[in-house]
Parts: sequence; structure tokens; C-alpha cells
Amino acid sequence: MAKDHPTGQSGLYQAFLQLKTPEQCYRFLQDVCSYSELSAMEQRYNIAEMLVDKRIYTEIMDKTGASSAIISRVSRVLSADDSVLRALLEAEKAADDQN
Repeated sequence: MAKDHPTGQSGLYQAFLQLKTPEQCYRFLQDVCSYSELSAMEQRYNIAEMLVDKRIYTEIMDKTGASSAIISRVSRVLSADDSVLRALLEAEKAADDQN
């Protein structure tokens, strides 16, 4: 494993748990990520939301500017049995549907 490969053991993950508001989270991510890294994460999250909503690739490409390769990668993440991202988005969607 590379020296700088994420291990899940860094204090970074504990720092996330200390954040209380979306604004704190945004400002923290601005502190630790470059503009392009943060933009890429937001784009992938938006793609995941659209995939969970059963949107088609061409619509997602038009709305996000993402390539089909990026959309496919996000789709693979969502299809994994242990996808935390999918679980979060499905819970969010279920809560929205109840309101």
C-alpha cells in the first residue's frame, strides 16, 4: 500500500463527525480540498442523486457536464451491496417522500 493511501485510520474521519451543520462541513472541505477536488465530489454526489432517481445517462451528462465514464463509476459504487452512498440517498429519498 502506498504511504499516502487512505486507511480510514486518520483523524480526518473523526473530524467529520465533529461537524454540526452543512455550512461547517462546506467550510471544512474548503480548508482541506482544492476547488477541483470539492467540485468533483459535488458532481459525483449530484450524479448519484440522479441515478437513484432513475435518470438516464444522457440527461445526467447534460445537467452535470460529467462524462459517461464518471457516471458509470458512480453507478458501480451505488450498485455495490455495501454502498453507504446508496443507503444515505435512499434514506434521504424516503424521508422526502414522507413529507
